[in-house]
Amino acid sequence: MMEGTLQGGALAIVVFGLFQCCGMALARLALPKESGGVRLLIGSVWGSVSLQWFPVLFAFFLDFTPLALACGLCLDILLAGAALWGSRRLSVPGISLSGICSAFHRRKFLWVVLAVWVFFCYLVWHSFRWKNGVVYSSQATYGDMSMHLSFITSLANQQDFPPDYSLLPGTRLSYPFLSDSISSSLYQLGAPLRLAYALPMWAAGGQVLFGLYGFFARMTQGKGRTALAWILFVFNGGLGFLYFLGGGWENFTRIFTGFYQTPTNLVEKNIRWVNVVVDMMLPQRATLFGWAMLFPALYLLYRAVFQGEKRGFLLAGLMAGAMPMVHTHSFLAMGLVCGVWMVFSLCGGLFGEEKSAVVGKALIIAGLPIFCVVKEVARGKENSPWFLGAAGVVLAVFLTLAAFLLVQTVRRRNGRGVLSTWGVLLLAACVPALPQLFYWTFHQAGAGNFVRGHFGWVIGGDSYLLFYLKNLGLTAVLALTGLLLAKGREFAQYAPALAIWLLAELVEFQPNDYDNNKLFYPAFAFLCCAAAQCAWRGLKLLRNKRAQAGAAAGMLALTSVSAVLTMGREAVASYELFGHGALSLAKWVETHTAPSALILTDTRHNNEIASLTGRDIVCGSPSYLFYHGLSYESSLKDVQVIYEDTEEAWPLLERMGVDYILVSDFDRNSYQVDQEALDSLYPRVYDDGARVLYQVTEQEENP
Repeated sequence: MMEGTLQGGALAIVVFGLFQCCGMALARLALPKESGGVRLLIGSVWGSVSLQWFPVLFAFFLDFTPLALACGLCLDILLAGAALWGSRRLSVPGISLSGICSAFHRRKFLWVVLAVWVFFCYLVWHSFRWKNGVVYSSQATYGDMSMHLSFITSLANQQDFPPDYSLLPGTRLSYPFLSDSISSSLYQLGAPLRLAYALPMWAAGGQVLFGLYGFFARMTQGKGRTALAWILFVFNGGLGFLYFLGGGWENFTRIFTGFYQTPTNLVEKNIRWVNVVVDMMLPQRATLFGWAMLFPALYLLYRAVFQGEKRGFLLAGLMAGAMPMVHTHSFLAMGLVCGVWMVFSLCGGLFGEEKSAVVGKALIIAGLPIFCVVKEVARGKENSPWFLGAAGVVLAVFLTLAAFLLVQTVRRRNGRGVLSTWGVLLLAACVPALPQLFYWTFHQAGAGNFVRGHFGWVIGGDSYLLFYLKNLGLTAVLALTGLLLAKGREFAQYAPALAIWLLAELVEFQPNDYDNNKLFYPAFAFLCCAAAQCAWRGLKLLRNKRAQAGAAAGMLALTSVSAVLTMGREAVASYELFGHGALSLAKWVETHTAPSALILTDTRHNNEIASLTGRDIVCGSPSYLFYHGLSYESSLKDVQVIYEDTEEAWPLLERMGVDYILVSDFDRNSYQVDQEALDSLYPRVYDDGARVLYQVTEQEENP
């Protein structure tokens, strides 16, 4: 099944395309005033969301089967048909090739966006290569891809719903798995695993890159400023390239030969501000699909808040409500943006936009030195409940302010306006989001010590300003200046960055400190808009066009050179993930074992049994399980006991329901395997000289 069939691949492409077309039909009815390009983008997003969510709705009753997918497709087609019927009298121009070409002619920077999307599609295909019976990954995907493959294949093959972790059987899968279920649906149709993995990512990459451009176009209100903000975000990188200058040619070439020796990810020099394309969108599927929803949703929210398109409140709320099990951090970021923009809109109506902006700037001027002092005082004590308490105080003050503003607004007889806008958004978001949060997210977060006080992200031994200066580079200076120069409504547009950044500096939402960057990057998108506005104003001060062009080129080179080098490294990176023997074993297991079989293996991250066959293993890699907040220590100990004391381990094997035991070079290196005992107790059902699979219980072969 890993290799799939031509017919299965064609069917998967057709089904994926049908969901996309249905999304565009819905966008035709919901967004009649938007351009064809915007409807194409948001319709594509809605098509992907439908493929993620509609099969899941039926899976609660039918399990995650092709029948659930078929029911989801029928529901989507019915909704699309109703949308087309409802929009038949609307004078909405269709989406045509000529219209798309016209958009590219009017906004020539879209060709750059298209080129980066094509490059991203190449990276996706390059990062999961099958060549001469070996599977290769790239540098960025070497760590995370095996985990995502285990979710994709286990959900497709086992079909149980709600699913458990195949890496820790008996534990509910509460990771935002819809970023993988979209590929599971295509894989069930017979598509090759590589195609099922890549096709939704290709679409999501375009949704992120073009959605980002559309959002920035509204935020910056100018083609040049939009392009500049987009480049600052997509080609993000600070001053890390300086560490590769001098020291001989080898010091530079290690970027393209070493493992994680790039100008945006050099841990030994505390360069941690990784490139969004290479190190976020490519390996972290939840982030990719979350951003594919987040930026178009922010576009709709901007249109609603600042341009009076009230239906945007409902649509943005519905998109936010679908986010938690796609990407929880994007849902949290969306909530913070909504809260800040609501408060500023209420403040503007009561006190005026300029006064609100003055207060915000005062908080920046006072807050930055405070953060610098706290960083020095808290050295070695970054993990503390005091920071969680401080965040709670800030939240309480914010909610009190919001309540006061709402009361004052109601007193001025504008309560109906608030209910018809922000009230609609809150209801539309909470109705679909709360069941997800209570059933999946809170369940795992409460058990895994997810939410805790921590100051300073991964700043380490650097001072506060030095860390962000060398990681964000010139963009940090431009963004800060842009915030201070912004007036009234413009400052309100950027203000969500401050709330998100403050929360991310005080509270962590996963056991891994580094993962808070999933909050920082949405804030960074707003800062890129402020930086672009600041840079544009600075360039306008140069009256000579050649001077302007030279200054712009120098600025772009300084801000993007680290990213370009990192992208170049990813384009040539190649690491063996699964070898000949691993693939042969995986094919045998798929053919000869039941999808529900439990197999004992070692706990390496690139485990072919979990990743390629979708079978359960006793305990997966601690590097995955720990950072998901799961309690795996007992299972880890059981693995060692079974391998090293096999004769006495039968009660343990029976209690756990182990069906097969794999002994390979990996297992022999990890444990003192008692293979003589295994040979005396269980038959060998697979043996290629390096890998031996023992059958512990009677099993029916996979039909």
